[in-house]
Amino acid sequence: MTKNNFKIKKQGQSLIEVLIALTLITLAIGFSAILVFGGQKLLVDRINSTQARIIAKEGVEAASLILKSSWNSVVDGNYGLLISSNGVWQFNGSEDQKGIYTRKITIATLDSNTKEIKSSVNWITDPNRPLKVELITLATNWPDIASTGGDTGGGGLTGDWKNPKTLGTFQTVPSGNSGTDLDVMNKIVYLTTKHSASDKHDFWVINAVNPASPFFLGSLDVGSAGLLSIDVVQNYAYVGNNSTNAQFLVINISNPSNPFIITSFTLPGVSGSGAIGQSIFYYAGRIYMGTKQASGPEFFIIDVSNPLSPVVLGSKEINADVNSITVSNNLAYLATSDDSKELVVLDSSNPSSIGELGYFNAPGGGDGRSVFLSGSKLYLGRLSSGNPELYILNITNPGSIQSLGTVTLGYALNDLAVRDYLAFLGTSDTNLEFQIKNISNPANVTQWSDFNFSQEAVGVDYEDNLVYVAVRANDALRIITSTP
Repeated sequence: MTKNNFKIKKQGQSLIEVLIALTLITLAIGFSAILVFGGQKLLVDRINSTQARIIAKEGVEAASLILKSSWNSVVDGNYGLLISSNGVWQFNGSEDQKGIYTRKITIATLDSNTKEIKSSVNWITDPNRPLKVELITLATNWPDIASTGGDTGGGGLTGDWKNPKTLGTFQTVPSGNSGTDLDVMNKIVYLTTKHSASDKHDFWVINAVNPASPFFLGSLDVGSAGLLSIDVVQNYAYVGNNSTNAQFLVINISNPSNPFIITSFTLPGVSGSGAIGQSIFYYAGRIYMGTKQASGPEFFIIDVSNPLSPVVLGSKEINADVNSITVSNNLAYLATSDDSKELVVLDSSNPSSIGELGYFNAPGGGDGRSVFLSGSKLYLGRLSSGNPELYILNITNPGSIQSLGTVTLGYALNDLAVRDYLAFLGTSDTNLEFQIKNISNPANVTQWSDFNFSQEAVGVDYEDNLVYVAVRANDALRIITSTP
């Protein structure tokens, strides 16, 4: 090899090395830029996400405050938020904007005392990269729970309710005794019955901690033709008596094996064969009681802050049977036999001057038999002929109650309970005395399942994925649940 060729080769190698070095430097600069700008983007995303979570959390807290002050007036749906001039949070529109962030609050009713709050915050960092933060919490209507004695119904639905099963039954003695109503508290069932003879037991306490094998704890003969209605709070059972004397009884149940009457109370100013304890409801230290149509008032408000000494605070003439009552926020909802007012809404905030706020006239006539309140929806059951027996009503404005959906059963809807997306119905249908309906879409209620009992179902209660049914028969109690 000549000296010149050696130089040329060496110069070529040096040029290649320079090009490689330049390439490596360029790549290094490029990767550094990517890391710098990528890191900046991650940092910006982290800052934006933190701010979005703050806005979402603010939404949850604001919605909780709104629900606390106006539980029943808030209907399910999407909302934006606004602070009023006096610093109070309000729902406004379907979403609100805070800089680059769009916030949407979604309210969904789970049961009469529980609502789900979802606070969603969306933003876009560039045209092709939408981001989202979402917080979910549950709001509880504690004042109403406390006012009704803490009877919340426990946990929500689980399992397959399209294929329910009977877990257990309880038979009263002697024969001829039939169920009229029931209330369940912590797996103890308090059952009322009636009998053709006045010397038979008509109040029953049943241990259903093991629902597959309920057993007798205690019973009581109240000395009348039976009991018609019941509401249990702590150590007391408040019952409606099938008698024109002492229509209201208070039973001490602190020892379930030995229940006894502590108060026998006669409603003042009402008389006639209809003056019996037809319906009853406890709310905030008061008993709301209804009779059948009678001479005098059919609706009473009674102070039971001292169960030993009830005091009538007020009454009102309804001119019809008061078959069922539910109360919330000092509004009393009555299912009546008035063909033009199957549902009546009363303002009971001043018991000495009870005022009518509104009513609902179900087309075609027929008795109102049962009511169940869940958030801003009220479920009205009735006896009709060729017309719907179940009405799902929006009662946000009592002066203008709107029907959201109906169901025609063909038989009387004696009682019902609603939990989550299902309604449990007790009917007089001779083949379908117990029915389960999916009411998630009130405009399109669907049948899920049913049971054929020996007699009609007259009372329904729910607790912890179990449905308890009072039956007008000797086997007066049925306990039903879903399949796993």
